Amino acid sequence: MKVSNFLQQLYSLCLKYGLEIFSLDYTDITVFSRIGYSSDVFIQVYLNSKKEKLNLALVISKNRIYGVDKEGGIYHEHPLDNPETHIPLQKGISLEEFILKSIDILKNLGIL
Repeated sequence: MKVSNFLQQLYSLCLKYGLEIFSLDYTDITVFSRIGYSSDVFIQVYLNSKKEKLNLALVISKNRIYGVDKEGGIYHEHPLDNPETHIPLQKGISLEEFILKSIDILKNLGIL
């Protein structure tokens, strides 16, 4: 995905789900952003369009509690119950799917 298209999607999804953009840095091939509800509860987003890599992490109080990322060309999940574990995935996850999963996690934790 082109960086410009991804940025449009990022802005659109933040509006759709009431997320604030706390930081946003990008180049012609990468995007790094933190979006969320507060500086302590956010989704960290990293896109590398050249490597076709999208890494996503739900962070609470500086700790990743859930994530999906790509290493060695293979996507894996860091599950909520043990975020240091790597569970291989057949395919990646879209930014919107990750946002929805994160909202569900935050609701179940009583944060939202």
